[in-house]
Amino acid sequence: MATSPPEAGGAPEWRRPGWLRAIRSVEAVSTRTALVFAMLGVVLMATFTCYQVFMRFFVGQPSTWSEVLVRSVMIWTVYLAAAAAFREGAMIAAEVVVRAVPRPVGKAMQIFAGLLSFIFLVILVWTGIDMVGRIQNQILSGLEIPIFWIYVALPIGGMLSMLAVFVRTSELLEPGAGIHEAHLDNIA
Repeated sequence: MATSPPEAGGAPEWRRPGWLRAIRSVEAVSTRTALVFAMLGVVLMATFTCYQVFMRFFVGQPSTWSEVLVRSVMIWTVYLAAAAAFREGAMIAAEVVVRAVPRPVGKAMQIFAGLLSFIFLVILVWTGIDMVGRIQNQILSGLEIPIFWIYVALPIGGMLSMLAVFVRTSELLEPGAGIHEAHLDNIA
């Protein structure tokens, strides 16, 4: 931990270490980028769903590839958006309970939730990597691409989410940090 010289008659001011500032910078860029791609995914899903409905009900020839594409984009969208949701604290929200207990207890609850989330994400990444390894030679019918490209969303989204959970939880461990207030958090 880096500290500045003591102020007159007071304790030294705590400053975030350089390595933690670097991790926070990487997390901010990666979470924003993931959120942009997730928003693009929502647009793509809406577009191809409209195409699918048009082809099925107005043309009378259902598209075989658009449904598979929408499902595949949905998987990527969910796992990319999860990083932003974890950063905001929207995944495990017990806001009413955290506000009902004394602030130190609420802070401890948020740290515990961060730890549990991190453990879950480690399992998700581990399992996702295993799944990607097992299915790497299979082809996704309808799109005729390796299904690997869809399943790799699990470990990538999980790692982005792990980074977001780490940064959010580390903020709670800083000296003088209070609980995360949902209405004050903002990743944009």
